[in-house]
Amino acid sequence: MDTPATSHIDKIRQQFTRQAEAYEAVPIVTDPAFLNYIVSISGVGTNDRVLDVASGPGFVAMAFAPHCREVVGIDATDRFIERARAEAERRKLANVAFQSGLAESLPLPDGAFDLAVCRFAFHHFLNPSAVLSEMRRVVRSGGRLVVVDMVASEDPAKAAYHNEIERLCDPSHARALPASEFERMFAAERLEITYRQTVHSAYGLKEWLAHGAPPPDRTARIYEMLEASLLEDKCGLSVRRENGEIHFSHVGASYVLRKSA
Repeated sequence: MDTPATSHIDKIRQQFTRQAEAYEAVPIVTDPAFLNYIVSISGVGTNDRVLDVASGPGFVAMAFAPHCREVVGIDATDRFIERARAEAERRKLANVAFQSGLAESLPLPDGAFDLAVCRFAFHHFLNPSAVLSEMRRVVRSGGRLVVVDMVASEDPAKAAYHNEIERLCDPSHARALPASEFERMFAAERLEITYRQTVHSAYGLKEWLAHGAPPPDRTARIYEMLEASLLEDKCGLSVRRENGEIHFSHVGASYVLRKSA
């Protein structure tokens, strides 16, 4: 019998199996400058073992490979794992491995890694606190976690409106969290924030829709909701019209966390 969690994992697998190539084409996913930024803030060392949680097409894991001893990427979607393995082989990266697994119950031993990274995935998790707890578990005492994701408005109504738009585009979207909720989770896991930064990523609506490829009725509803936000901020996404096209901006947060002894 399906549970909400298994049904949601099925949604993730269906969406990213169908849209693997389109997701990989989103500029911010492959942007070398952004990948280098994640590596640069992580404090990674040449002898470190690194875990990339919800690794998707593997670009984060591969960005870390030249800077550490070993990288393991873990993802629930087989299509992503296949593509990541093929790309790592093409790049001749011998210290990168990809395996299947769920972020909520990582099939890995306690304290096995020096660093765990998760980029652009927390908004897909039904139970983000469980994922954070698992990331903490598999990192050694004194090790580090890096979490990078979009954040929602601190206004609950705007956050709900934003999340509805996201789910219309991509049914595997669970919920973008406000920054305050991330930071409460970090505190509950006794993770010290050693670095935080907020950035804005701008999108044209047509470009953004390509990553989810929603059907026409959902696309029409997204346009309707964002058009309404041109007159009054309903979602905290800085919706605007540029050269006749709707644009908006995601707010992204980057955190580096230290696991205390």
